Amino acid sequence: MPTTSPGLVTLVPPRVQSTEPVTARAPGTDLQPHTLLALYHTMVMARTIERRMWVLRRLEKMDIPVRRVAGFEALQVAAAAALRPGRDWVVPCQLDLALCLALGTSPLDVMVGTFGSRAARVLTTTAAAGRHVLHAAGIAYAEQVAGGDEVTLVCTDRDAIESGDWHEGINFAGAHSLPLICLVEDIAGGLLHAEHGDASPAARAEGYGLAAETIDGGDFETALAAFQRAVGRARAKGGPTLIHAVVVELTSRAPGGGMRPPEELEALASLDPIDRMRRGLMTAGVLDAAADEQIERECASIVAAAVDNVWSRDEQGG
Repeated sequence: MPTTSPGLVTLVPPRVQSTEPVTARAPGTDLQPHTLLALYHTMVMARTIERRMWVLRRLEKMDIPVRRVAGFEALQVAAAAALRPGRDWVVPCQLDLALCLALGTSPLDVMVGTFGSRAARVLTTTAAAGRHVLHAAGIAYAEQVAGGDEVTLVCTDRDAIESGDWHEGINFAGAHSLPLICLVEDIAGGLLHAEHGDASPAARAEGYGLAAETIDGGDFETALAAFQRAVGRARAKGGPTLIHAVVVELTSRAPGGGMRPPEELEALASLDPIDRMRRGLMTAGVLDAAADEQIERECASIVAAAVDNVWSRDEQGG
């Protein structure tokens, strides 16, 4: 069963749950070093894009809505690593910057809010929160009827599970044992749903007959293992899975307002998924300081070029 690191207990709900026993294995060992480096590069790219967009937004040089997605990078590249781009279907939400990058969407496209890709089978929709789960369930049903082994991943934030459309989509997936994975991306310390007596996403999914588990979304190996289990279950006609992934809020502002104390910021820094991935790769001898600096420079250069591209197109269009 996925476990949390010692410093995680006070910042992320420590209750980790699963509907089936997890056999002992070494998550991620089937990935080659070059694949791990590519995934890490994507994580750094996603963080670089988000930071640049927030700066541009604050300077009023970009009117595209920007959502805080820092903290979800390891989770999202793990999801991409478990899927087959171009064969499996993905229905993302606005949080899934790193996921779409890992599936082949260009930095320029994600910066202007274009997450979709026909070649990668990434489907975007303007439907209200939760309604895209119905669309994903329909895709999964069509693939099941066609007799293929394609898996559909649909992603949503915690708030979307309050919608009736989410419940209808999950109920349909459970009733028809669809090859569907629903990823609920949650931030610890956000809205305290439990205070209002609301059940966790995993508990709700179990009520509809789905396998479900809650994981530490900031740990790449834990996330990869969860997605590999879910994908394996779906391909084996074992039905849908819900993965409730919890990450820490990587900002200086506390959930209740005000600023976090220095000691809490230090603890948060140690739980940053990019730093955790970096430490793991360096320990394994896959990454060194020089290569890490090169990746950061490359990402900064690519993002700067993408921004210049957008501005030049705007000037030409005007």
